[in-house]
Amino acid sequence: MQTRSKESSERVERNEEWAAHPANPPRSVFGNYPDTATVSCGAETRQTEPIQNNKIPIGSLQGAIDIAMARSFVYRFLARAYEDPTEKVWEELTSEASLEMLDSVVRALADSAPTFKQAAAAFCSQLKPELFESFFAAYLAAFGHAARGRCPLNEIEYGDIKADPLFQPHRLADLAAFYRAFGLEIAEDADERQDHICLELEFMCVLAAKEAYALEYQLDSEALSLCRDAQKRFLREHLGRWTPAFARRLARMAGDSPLGVVANFTRALIEAECVRHGVAAGSDDLLLRAVDEKAEAMCNSCGIPEAR
Repeated sequence: MQTRSKESSERVERNEEWAAHPANPPRSVFGNYPDTATVSCGAETRQTEPIQNNKIPIGSLQGAIDIAMARSFVYRFLARAYEDPTEKVWEELTSEASLEMLDSVVRALADSAPTFKQAAAAFCSQLKPELFESFFAAYLAAFGHAARGRCPLNEIEYGDIKADPLFQPHRLADLAAFYRAFGLEIAEDADERQDHICLELEFMCVLAAKEAYALEYQLDSEALSLCRDAQKRFLREHLGRWTPAFARRLARMAGDSPLGVVANFTRALIEAECVRHGVAAGSDDLLLRAVDEKAEAMCNSCGIPEAR
């Protein structure tokens, strides 16, 4: 983990509202966010620095800011739920402060997405400290210790790519280009590819936060359009393309465990987000790509059986 200066850490504490520990926000997988990202996520800034020359009715503007902030929070929260599970992270996700924040976020987003509201209610009902062992067992069964478990967490594992051997490198390069375009660098200790679900969720978190910043400080229309267009493209070309199939597959495997409701919540969120941005969500019947037989033979040689 990169060491932050005292000044940098204080700035992060002021500007971030991650629910579990407002004074100690969790590290992003993007190592230089929020230190160098042009983003403000705090209510404190909105209160002490009122918007000048506002061209939008204040109720409408504040509502748009709140929605963007709510979306940013829920993307980050969900990304943490898909990290390798530890009791510490689970305690943070299931803390009273975290659940209160999640409840307020869901209420802000639910009016335009009833299905999302239902999935969120089930999601919150399973976020209890005592359910960690159940979550951990389901997580291990679904994702295992191998690079590709029964339900892969990586985008390029989904879809028929037999006709295009360059599908994988092209998609990874496109993701890297998205991240670079917004000045984001994957942390050295992130240990995940560009197409891991945690990175893609966190990228949408950053974009939504940037949208809130552009609205709050009334940046020019080009800056706001850039954030919104990037979210639309990213959903259409990446996150919204494969996560419906991923979430459906995971929900079937995890059943009514805490991980199963995480999967259903993921699907409901992404579908609601696709509707919000006017893009079609990917098919939930998307298949896993064919396994490379040579790579599979090398894996089988280790003698560890695959979970069934």
